[in-house]
Amino acid sequence: MTGKRSRGFTLIELMLGLALLALMMLMISASLTFAIRSWDTGDARITEAAHLRVVDTFLRRELGEVFPVRWRGIPESKIAFEGGRQEIKFVTALNIGAAAGDGGLQWGHISLGSDEKNGERFTSLFIQRERFDQFAKEWSDLAETKPVRLVEHVKQLEIQYFGAENDTTDAKWSDEWNNPMRLPQLVKITLKLDHGHDIPPIVISLRVGEEAGCYDTGFARQCGARRA
Repeated sequence: MTGKRSRGFTLIELMLGLALLALMMLMISASLTFAIRSWDTGDARITEAAHLRVVDTFLRRELGEVFPVRWRGIPESKIAFEGGRQEIKFVTALNIGAAAGDGGLQWGHISLGSDEKNGERFTSLFIQRERFDQFAKEWSDLAETKPVRLVEHVKQLEIQYFGAENDTTDAKWSDEWNNPMRLPQLVKITLKLDHGHDIPPIVISLRVGEEAGCYDTGFARQCGARRA
């Protein structure tokens, strides 16, 4: 009686199995790589969105506390506020150095500037802050400080201002604000980043209402109707 002969794997079957195993491992590796990249991209976007929310809050606080102080030592009455399409200069009552005993008003300058990180050059949104000199006659009299980066990789910045030129005209949006007697009611900041993500415009109320002008008494902010 002849016994049954046990049959093993042939070389072709073994090679085919190894090929299938290698293909499965490749697919698993590709899936893991895609998942990790998706996770990193999502985490980066979440971090970026959180940072932009912080910047939004920061700008609202900065410009929401704009103080209508007037330049001293000059014949004409003129508020220390200058708004351009890509920069804005202002004086704020929000003093970030108050805790260090550096009381009083501070001036700020928000603008675009050249930036660099890890050998890569790009454009960023910066802010400069320094104590305001009550006896300064113009912006050039104020001490320059090192700018602080707010948002990097900025492709485009557009600042607009909403307000009326005097008591008899209607308020409207404009790309500049150089009215010496009054502040705008609203400031809108629109940012576009290099990667193309849409950022909702930041619209900030300067809390001065529709008055014709505001002035500094030395003790508090006062606004009242005056014709310009």
